[in-house]
Amino acid sequence: MSSRDRLRERLTALIEAAGFNRSQAAHAIGCTPSRLGDYLAGRTIPSAMVLLDLEDAAEQAANRSWMRASDVIDAVATHCESDPMWAMRMLLQGRDQSLALSTPARRAIWATGTPLQPLTGPWKTLAYTMLRESARDGRPIPRWLAAPMPLREPWAPLPLRHGRALDDGLAKLGIEINERELATA
Repeated sequence: MSSRDRLRERLTALIEAAGFNRSQAAHAIGCTPSRLGDYLAGRTIPSAMVLLDLEDAAEQAANRSWMRASDVIDAVATHCESDPMWAMRMLLQGRDQSLALSTPARRAIWATGTPLQPLTGPWKTLAYTMLRESARDGRPIPRWLAAPMPLREPWAPLPLRHGRALDDGLAKLGIEINERELATA
């Protein structure tokens, strides 16, 4: 087996170990998907830093202690009907962890995986909106995290506190929640 073939196999194995698709892997190593395609096809030899970055990403994916977007959805889906306060806590915790991700690899890992539990109705609109908002830093967004549709009827996930401002962005989607309920610090 040639060195180029071994290199391509190693790149592919690291991408799979991290759980990345090509777009996520490209983001993690700071290149375009077409450049990554050139590496994987053997048309271009990547620098050693590319291999080291992918090795680090695979290790971080295996040892992470924070929630990916799919983990947040699973946590919210598990508790939204029985304990809305806990579901909101999981959503806010996942959003805050997402905002704290400091490397392109971690932001790419955030987008891996698919929720095991379906989330429907107003909770889906709320969770998907909040997760998409936290991904405005250019990170890959999971394909399943579609832009949510506005609700037909206003909905409040938590009891509203009158006299306090509602979150304007969520109110446009039909979700009534006090701004202060979204702050965790």
